[in-house]
Amino acid sequence: MEDFKIIRLPEPSEDEDSAEEPILKRKEPEDDYTPPKKRYIFLIILLLISIVAVIVIKIITTYDDFEELKSWERVDTGESIYSSFQGNLLKYSGDGIFYTAYDGSLIWNYTYDMTNPSIDTSGTYIIAYDKKGSEVDIFSTKGFVNQISTNIPVVDAKVASQGTVALLLQENNTSYIQMYDKSGTLLVSGEIHPENRGFPVSMALSSDATKLLLSIVNVNDGDITSELVFYDFTNEGKEEVDNIVATYTYIGSIIPKVDFVNKDKAIAFADKKIVVFNNNLHATVAKEIPVNSEMKSIFYNDTHFGYICEEELSDGSIVNQLNVYNLYGLKTTTKEINESYSTISLLENNEIVVSDGNNITLYNLQGFEKFKYSFDEKVYIIVPGATSRKYYLVEENKTSEIGLK
Repeated sequence: MEDFKIIRLPEPSEDEDSAEEPILKRKEPEDDYTPPKKRYIFLIILLLISIVAVIVIKIITTYDDFEELKSWERVDTGESIYSSFQGNLLKYSGDGIFYTAYDGSLIWNYTYDMTNPSIDTSGTYIIAYDKKGSEVDIFSTKGFVNQISTNIPVVDAKVASQGTVALLLQENNTSYIQMYDKSGTLLVSGEIHPENRGFPVSMALSSDATKLLLSIVNVNDGDITSELVFYDFTNEGKEEVDNIVATYTYIGSIIPKVDFVNKDKAIAFADKKIVVFNNNLHATVAKEIPVNSEMKSIFYNDTHFGYICEEELSDGSIVNQLNVYNLYGLKTTTKEINESYSTISLLENNEIVVSDGNNITLYNLQGFEKFKYSFDEKVYIIVPGATSRKYYLVEENKTSEIGLK
């Protein structure tokens, strides 16, 4: 039997090592692969189409029914007037004013005795005043603040966002302008005599109480002239005579309504035109919109304004035409409306409410009918809710939260 010997194998020489073929490593794929640009463009276009489709569907969607989500019974007098304010409900009449949540829970109330009560709101402040009376009561969301009593009848009153009050008083053909802070201290006082300027018919106060606008009508030998007078109570305005920084005269026209809207831009509604002014020291004209037909109703909020006028069709029939503009004076809506109405308003969500009390129609700014319904009870006001389909209804005997369907 042969013995096995362990034989040491010879190690390769350097020449043999160099002669070996090199080992090729597999190339790993790169992690930062960039898709083609065309794919990104396609995804962006697809996203835009989806967004536009959602917007269009929302605009043209119509609801003809609703479900009552919540309901709260209420007992009121027939003379009560309602208004939404800071997420709650204001109710006032000749006997007093109530501030409540929509479910009816009382936040505060105040009793007074007024023959012709009216209110104005700005920021967190409210005033209630008696037209042709002598009492002006100031409130905030927390309750009663102060009372201002006058010796001259009040024909108009406005409040600013910090509680400053402007009063238009008239007696014996003389008009008086007075401004008070919320503690009752007199800040501004002036007189307007008919032989000098005429009779103020409308007044507006800016949200910071630094600007006052009057619409004054003057009749001479049967000719009517309207004048818009802008007062400024800042340091710049004090350098002008009687703080008057701008005046505009309109011959043969009446301007029954003026107001300050978003960012204290003044707007004036005349019988044949609507004028929007810039918010600068001299209140330059931003846009003047002629109106060919008589305006039957006007409405506005902080972003849009509009009116209803009668329009004659080609067959000779007369219809009501709804017209809406933004504050740049660009028309957003023109639409014929066939329903009869007693009130028209522009909600905070820019929907237009046309109502005769029981029959309610909602239009969006594009002129599409969103909701139409005939209610059994009279609806005093409708207020937008938390979503686009939810609303609060203040009816004769109850307040309801509804959802459109």
